[in-house]
Amino acid sequence: MPQWRAEQLQLLIAEREPQQLFNRALTLVQEMDMTYLGLALHIHLAASRPHIILYSNYPSDWLSYYANADVLKADPVAARCHQSTQAVLWTDEAYREVPVFRETASKHGLRHGWTQSVYDQCHNQTQMSVARPTRPVQLGEFYESGARALWLCHTLHGLLCEHHLASLAPVPKLTERELEVLKWSADGKTAADIARILTLSTSTVNFHIRSVIAKTNASNKAGAVAIAASRGLF
Repeated sequence: MPQWRAEQLQLLIAEREPQQLFNRALTLVQEMDMTYLGLALHIHLAASRPHIILYSNYPSDWLSYYANADVLKADPVAARCHQSTQAVLWTDEAYREVPVFRETASKHGLRHGWTQSVYDQCHNQTQMSVARPTRPVQLGEFYESGARALWLCHTLHGLLCEHHLASLAPVPKLTERELEVLKWSADGKTAADIARILTLSTSTVNFHIRSVIAKTNASNKAGAVAIAASRGLF
């Protein structure tokens, strides 16, 4: 199996345009002797449902089929990857309870492959799947290529989440004092407590809290804390 070249990896890491990033990743996956690459990003924002963002070169007919909510829920591999970061090999046993799902995917060329998932400290998740229509994945190949796939999944997760979070939830620009007040609020301190700790008036602390709520577009102090935490400000 050809080794990935350093220049390819450098270009991948330096890429910021999402579709071009996916295309570079697809080239690497195809050098692993796989045909298809699919990415499902689950981005969690405070006080909202997860945003699911998909990238793939899957056949369009399969994408239309899989877009059905009931079909999506029926995917046992995706369900397992929500519970574990251990790669899941696509086998008949893995799809034993949903044979029609397995048969339909195979007809579209998604027969042999596996899915790898990664999470970050803000609970955002990426599930990355690689597949091909023929030749079962042998265990030796699975273990050897799995290490590459795990690195690629981590890299794509970091770059793509950074891109989409910037548009879905831009990092609020807080002053040092606002951030200080918010950190103490996250620790459960009241405005009066924070005023004593920082040698400020309670009204000044409340002013900073209102400012933080406005800048984070939160509905209250708890929401502002959650948003700041999800954006890595603590």
